[in-house]
Amino acid sequence: MKILEEIKKLCLSRYNLFVIGVQVAIYVLLVSIWSLVIMLLEHDVKAAKESMCVNSFVLFLLLIVFMVNFYLLVPYLFETKNKTKHWAFWIINLLFITLWNHHIFSIYNEDMPNAPIRVGFYQFGVMWMILNYTMVVAAIFVRYYIRHNILRRQLREEKQKMTEAELAWLKNQLNPHFLFNTLNNISSLTQTSPNNAQKAIEQLSELLRYALYETQPKEVSLNGEIAFIKNYINLMRIRYGSNVEIKSQFVIHNSQLLIAPLVFLTPVENAFKHGISANKPSFVNISITEDNGKIVFLCENSNYPKNDTDKSGKGIGLENMYRRLELIYPERYHIEQQITAEVYHLKIIIKP
Repeated sequence: MKILEEIKKLCLSRYNLFVIGVQVAIYVLLVSIWSLVIMLLEHDVKAAKESMCVNSFVLFLLLIVFMVNFYLLVPYLFETKNKTKHWAFWIINLLFITLWNHHIFSIYNEDMPNAPIRVGFYQFGVMWMILNYTMVVAAIFVRYYIRHNILRRQLREEKQKMTEAELAWLKNQLNPHFLFNTLNNISSLTQTSPNNAQKAIEQLSELLRYALYETQPKEVSLNGEIAFIKNYINLMRIRYGSNVEIKSQFVIHNSQLLIAPLVFLTPVENAFKHGISANKPSFVNISITEDNGKIVFLCENSNYPKNDTDKSGKGIGLENMYRRLELIYPERYHIEQQITAEVYHLKIIIKP
């Protein structure tokens, strides 16, 4: 009963119905082509009809051997890891092929006129068995090919799901990291300039609105990202005085360019976190430009790395950024990074 239920399930499956349709279509095509060849060579419609009858019968026998193996014997016997079932597969095929073709082999008659005809019949029998076993081997290889493709598709789907899950995790890490750093900046303002702290909180609310609600798609407008970075830079200007030189340049000709959301946020944050000294002249230069359809992000800043006692973050931002770039733009991004005693240089080129 279980085998019958499996057969019913196979027959009702859309995919298997499609495969059966393809097999029947190939059968009809072969019969038609052979009959057409006969008619063209013999110029005889009657011969073509007779050829169609004979070949449709012969090919039908081979088709049944293929389908029985494809849907029953191969999946239930050959594809198992049981050696006994493997032997049973070949024995059952021998019995099935012999019984299925008994009417062909029964044509033989000991009273055939001469030995050459009998020898020819033996040769036909051997070739016919080889053809039948060719159908068996074809069923094995076709099932292997289909199963291999299905497994590859499933692996691709699983990999895609894992990639999307990892990207979601990285993105969820990004917003708290951004908020953590920004609140640290505002915290210092509350002690030195309450009015500026109030302005900073207002700007922070606008930044958070974008980060929480505008960055849900996989890609967002590059102009929207630039507006976000500009707001962030303005927020930093409130905190730092004339002792810090902040320059920015944004030149984008194609307004349709898209980019992964917040992908440049981490280096911008780090530029202010590691590039500003409390008692030494400092600078931050940030630019985003378009170069032949490529997005070029450039960040240069004075280099004042934090010491081990600093609690403003543990450096997970850059690791997340590199991983996101690798997942979203594989082989479509390039990073140049140079660190000297006084200057940190970072260049990211992305081909959307």
